[in-house]
Amino acid sequence: MLRSIWLVARREYLGYVSAIGFWLGLILTPLGLAVGLLVPSLIMQAQPARYYTVIDSRDDVYEALNWQFESWQNFDTKIALRQALSTVTPAKKRRAISVYEKAFADGASPQEALDQADLPFPMEAAPVTFHPIRIKNESVDEIEQILSSGQTFDGPSGKQTLFAAIVVKRDQVGDISSVDYISPDIVNGELRQATTGALKYLSRIQLLESAGVTTDEVRNADADIPSLFVRKPGTNTPNDNQSNEVTLTDRAPFVAATSIAIALWLLIFSVVNFLLTGTIEERSNKIFDSLLTSVSVTNLLAGKLLGVLMLSATLLGAWLLMAIWAGLNIDSAISPAAWEFARAALDPALIVPALAGFLAGYLMYGAIFLALGALCDTIQEAQALATPLILLLTTPLFIVIMALQNPASGFVFTMSWVPLLTPFLMILRAPLEPPLIEIIGHLLVMIVSTSFAVWCSIRVYRAGAVNGFGMKEITAFFKTKFLKKAKD
Repeated sequence: MLRSIWLVARREYLGYVSAIGFWLGLILTPLGLAVGLLVPSLIMQAQPARYYTVIDSRDDVYEALNWQFESWQNFDTKIALRQALSTVTPAKKRRAISVYEKAFADGASPQEALDQADLPFPMEAAPVTFHPIRIKNESVDEIEQILSSGQTFDGPSGKQTLFAAIVVKRDQVGDISSVDYISPDIVNGELRQATTGALKYLSRIQLLESAGVTTDEVRNADADIPSLFVRKPGTNTPNDNQSNEVTLTDRAPFVAATSIAIALWLLIFSVVNFLLTGTIEERSNKIFDSLLTSVSVTNLLAGKLLGVLMLSATLLGAWLLMAIWAGLNIDSAISPAAWEFARAALDPALIVPALAGFLAGYLMYGAIFLALGALCDTIQEAQALATPLILLLTTPLFIVIMALQNPASGFVFTMSWVPLLTPFLMILRAPLEPPLIEIIGHLLVMIVSTSFAVWCSIRVYRAGAVNGFGMKEITAFFKTKFLKKAKD
């Protein structure tokens, strides 16, 4: 029996491994994922400097826009500062961040605030991609001509064309009546968003000034706002060298769990498709008859599942080696967050449920797709039958993505008990350190549901492979039943 299963598994494995498509998928899949992860970051880092101008009789909109971009720069700089200070003691980290925030609120630029924070290492503020250019005594028509002609202007990044013009129109008393945003770029919305924020800021300032509160008083109030530090429950005080402050290390397991769940979903549905197409090919070419003279239906099905499981192990092993090679050859300074996520992903608390979920999910869905393949003579029949099922099976992917923000949600907990979703959603629950009864319950759900799926698959597989039962017979069966009930 075991020898028969092994021979079938070896035949399946060698058949797929020897195909050029397998090697293309092995190489292109991680390459595509890497590109998908790196491209957004590279796009943000490679944004060119953009020049804009404000056409106005006053400077309040111009100054408000500078404040808006400086606020964005401060936000990005503070995130980078918190990550850069992850290796120092909590007391030093709190002191540096508090000094930085106080200096910025007092009117210092982000770079000046960094210099005042007395950091143990040099650090640059986050870059600003939009720079104002002063263009005076130009009409709207002339500005539009400049935007269309590609005329260049000197600025912080050398000679550049004008990206956009913000034309402020005022009434007789000097209040803003309307604002025109003119730009040949109709896609990028950062400057439009900044302009909206600047106008809201001006509106608030005007309201406060009408109530007798000056701009300096508002800035002084902002400077007195204490720094916010997120901590886990504990007895440690802010001055201790060991703190309960929530850091990237604490958040990394949740991101890693989501990434693993998505990766397993992609892997499972990539390899089970081999089972579907391979079974259809064997049925249409009458290869079943030859195979069933040597092995039983149960051994044939078990061998197929084992063979593609070995194929999955080969893919995982190859991708793991690629990841290790990349990790050893990429400077950790490029992305400290990536190393935190890697450490979290290698935690046994995530690895064990991931392996259990993959094995259960693969056997369950593999058995279902084998049964579908045994009933179909052509790929077209299989697609018509599998499309509604595949749409249903995309549900765990959407839930996994949405659960990233709230893995402790009652909805996620409830859906984790649905057998088709359990292999993926139980991984999301792992960082929450669920009680033992929940872990045992999820394991029992997967064992029972997988056993039932395999049991049903064996019977359907026998009907299709041995008795030639297919979609035509199923359609005729239901038509007969329906017509009989209609006559009665």
